[in-house]
Amino acid sequence: MTQSSNHSITQSSIRVGLGIDFHRFAEGRPLVIGGVEIPYEKGLLGYSDADVLTHALCDALLGAAGLGDIGAHFPDTDPQYRGISSLKLLARVVAMVRDAGYRPVNVDCVLIAQAPKLVPHFPGMRKALSPILGLPAEGVGLKATTAEGMGALGRGEGISALCTCLIETI
Repeated sequence: MTQSSNHSITQSSIRVGLGIDFHRFAEGRPLVIGGVEIPYEKGLLGYSDADVLTHALCDALLGAAGLGDIGAHFPDTDPQYRGISSLKLLARVVAMVRDAGYRPVNVDCVLIAQAPKLVPHFPGMRKALSPILGLPAEGVGLKATTAEGMGALGRGEGISALCTCLIETI
C-alpha cells in the first residue's frame, strides 16, 4: 500500500525556521543580547544595536515563513536602521510572519561565547522577547555554550547565536 500526501509546503500547518548570526566585539559599544544590556567591557559591532540573538531569531522566523532574511528587509545601507533596537526589528518580523498567516509556537536558541557569562541574563531576555513573540516565557528556549577555545569565538573575538523556531498557521 502506497501512501501519498496532498500537502505542499504552502499548505502545511507547521513550519520550522533556522537562523544564525555572528558579531565581533568592538570597543565603545554597549553589549545588547536578547534585548538586554549586559555589563561588559565591549559591545558587538553592527549597524543596528548588533543584538546577535535577536538577529538570528528574526532570520529563523523569516525563513520559516518563506520571507527571506533580515538583511533583505532591514539593509545596513538604510539610515533608518542605524543604531535601531533589534527588538523593534523583531516586532516588525513577527508582524510580517502574522501577515503571511503564521504565528510563533516556540523558539529555541543557543548563544556561543567565551565571555561574558550569559545564563544569568536569560530571565531578562525571556522577559524582553516573549511578549514580542506572543509566547509565554517557557516558549523561549535559551542556552549558552563556549567554543572551547577554538576559532575566533573561542578566542573571545565575538559572539554567535543559532536559533530555531516553529510556526503554525493562524
